[in-house]
Amino acid sequence: MSDVDPRLLAFRDASSLATTAHSRETASRGIRDVAGQLLRKREIPGFTITEDRYHGGFTLPKHHHRKAFLTFVLEGSYIETCEGVSSVCGPGTLRFHPAGEVHENDFQAGLRCLHVEIDDEILERLREQALVLNRPAEITGVASTWLANRLYIEFCRRDHVAPMAMEGVILEILVESARSNESAPESRSPRWLKRAREIVETRYLEPLSLSEIATAVGVHHVHLSREFRKHNRCTVGELIRRRRVEHACHLLARSELTLAEIALTCGFADQSHFSLMFKRHMGLTPSKFREHTATQ
Repeated sequence: MSDVDPRLLAFRDASSLATTAHSRETASRGIRDVAGQLLRKREIPGFTITEDRYHGGFTLPKHHHRKAFLTFVLEGSYIETCEGVSSVCGPGTLRFHPAGEVHENDFQAGLRCLHVEIDDEILERLREQALVLNRPAEITGVASTWLANRLYIEFCRRDHVAPMAMEGVILEILVESARSNESAPESRSPRWLKRAREIVETRYLEPLSLSEIATAVGVHHVHLSREFRKHNRCTVGELIRRRRVEHACHLLARSELTLAEIALTCGFADQSHFSLMFKRHMGLTPSKFREHTATQ
């Protein structure tokens, strides 16, 4: 672990500081965010939404939050460790953390995130009607990618409809998180398979092959293919394509790159192949997606 910024040592006292840059208490309670820079903040009934920037080069020690929260990565990346499992959270990542869950963050580079702190009453009402995540998890799928980008767009808008729109989108994201929880594999994956998934999650933009991944984790590629599908309910290729489409969604919403440039960046053979895969997953073309997510 890298040296900890002296300002962050106070986080080791969980009884007095049960909050971090992701989940800050009100100023009246005397607890301030000492890790990140608050760029914007909006409050709507049941939710506190903030956009924060973090400088790289420090580790946020083990800590927990008093309230559940969502994190949507806008720029940069960080490594999050929960229950001994580390995950790379890059642009477009959407994660859920329940209240009281202990984790740590390694900010190796600069980062900009949207955080949504959720009041306990909201989750209690949801639990009366549907399953709600009770463990840390990444919320995946093109629907979640779409919703997270919509949330940021509404967050940036200042018209009188935006608060209602943000509330609706957040609730839809929580529904997607419940679906992710229902479809999660019940059996525990072997360590080598977790390593294989980590390779896919961190290198999905590269021209990976099944044999290359199998060699890296020390198993036969046929065994890898069979066990990966069994535990993840999708093939390696399906996960790679899904992650590439999700990354493309992020670039379409957050950058001015051309469709051809995005296709190349996301590992598609050409713009035609990119458009075909994108429409198959999203139900509309990349151009239409960019049009619908435009802030103007």
